Amino acid sequence: MSDTTEQSGTVTEGGVVLVDPSTKSYTETVNIAWASTVVLLVLIVVVSLMRGAKVKRQLAEAEARRKGGAHG
Repeated sequence: MSDTTEQSGTVTEGGVVLVDPSTKSYTETVNIAWASTVVLLVLIVVVSLMRGAKVKRQLAEAEARRKGGAHG
């Protein structure tokens, strides 16, 4: 006697429902998850680079004011 039974794309084993990999029903979900991850990582990098450039520009302006304005 076996606890494993098959029903329309799922395998139940001891009360746990497992997705049958042969159905490939999860492919779209996985691809969407990967695409979302890549988009978010690219977005984080772009925002970080833009913020770094802005801070660098602000620092250069502050140093220029300090050198030119404080002693002049």
